[in-house]
Amino acid sequence: ISAFALHPLYINLEKVAGKSNAEKIKALSEKQQELNKLPYVEYVEVVKTKLEVLNDIFSNTSSEFFDDEEYKEFYHANKYWLMPYAAFCYLRDKYETSDFSNWENFSVYNKKTIEKFSAKNATAYREISFHYFVQFHLHKQLKEAVDYCHKKGIVFKGDIPIGVYRYGCDTWVDPELYN
Repeated sequence: ISAFALHPLYINLEKVAGKSNAEKIKALSEKQQELNKLPYVEYVEVVKTKLEVLNDIFSNTSSEFFDDEEYKEFYHANKYWLMPYAAFCYLRDKYETSDFSNWENFSVYNKKTIEKFSAKNATAYREISFHYFVQFHLHKQLKEAVDYCHKKGIVFKGDIPIGVYRYGCDTWVDPELYN
């Protein structure tokens, strides 16, 4: 749904949980074994499970998370795509569709409206900021992997999206760029 955001499927829950939330990961072992026994990857269930655990961790750590300097730097460097993406995810879940033409007052993206909607004092802030949390941890994990590879002499080249989803965040934010 975004050319900028990383998919939550790829997040390493153990790294996000750290020592302070390790018991949440231990509680997952039965579910993990169940999913690993399948002859195929059950993407929907894996993502659902990961998001539930991430939400639980976020609930326990959000107060200190927003004060983290590394997070603040990430947020400010990526706010141009991160805020619309997080609002998009919230609205997609609220309306149970990514077809933004069905989103009542939000069917047409308006930067000022989304900034107000995503403000710290807004009703939906907790749910919206959860997506900041997930993207920050995905960013950290990818950066760690890339830094490791760079030390080994491996160079990474990002892919260039050659298409976007009709009902994705990018087409919602900048419809004039797409046919």
